[in-house]
Amino acid sequence: MKKSILALLTASSLIATSAYANSPTDNIDHQGIYIGAGYGLLNVKGDEEDFDKEDNASRVFAGAQLNQMFSIEGGYIDFGNYGNSVFNTDLDGYTLALKAGLPVSERFTVYAQGGNIWWKADINATDASDDVDGSDIFYGAGVSFALTQSLSLRLEYTRLDVEFDRDEIGILAEIDSFDTKVDYANIGIQYTF
Repeated sequence: MKKSILALLTASSLIATSAYANSPTDNIDHQGIYIGAGYGLLNVKGDEEDFDKEDNASRVFAGAQLNQMFSIEGGYIDFGNYGNSVFNTDLDGYTLALKAGLPVSERFTVYAQGGNIWWKADINATDASDDVDGSDIFYGAGVSFALTQSLSLRLEYTRLDVEFDRDEIGILAEIDSFDTKVDYANIGIQYTF
């Protein structure tokens, strides 16, 4: 898995270098509707639980870039299956976020984002299982680099605090709540129409 991620990062770097060398350096349009996809590493921590520290997750997204500073973005993230021998879950969700960017140059923007994720989890604990869903806030930061007028490379970090309440999870009724902190770092590509 680590080799495939390394290959993805290497390929993205080569594409970025090639596209940058062969594209005009002015008139990057920072407005419009965009779509994209990302792939990255996942790190999950739970209340007094040891989880598998590394996994991968993929996402697709679409948004409206209002100007170089602000955009609204929705997406879908598939976190896959994470956990340990006692407790594991298959988590995915839909997101809606507001992004606020600071242009460093015509091609390079740093940004912060915050929003909400509506998630669904298939939970397995020892010999019981349950399906639950919920809604939580997430936040993060990233950088965007315009390769061409329409194509951008994105690097992002996102933190999600997913809380499972006792009334949501019958199989974990002996505890009041179970919180997981999901850290997601990903590389993505964005196409603006």
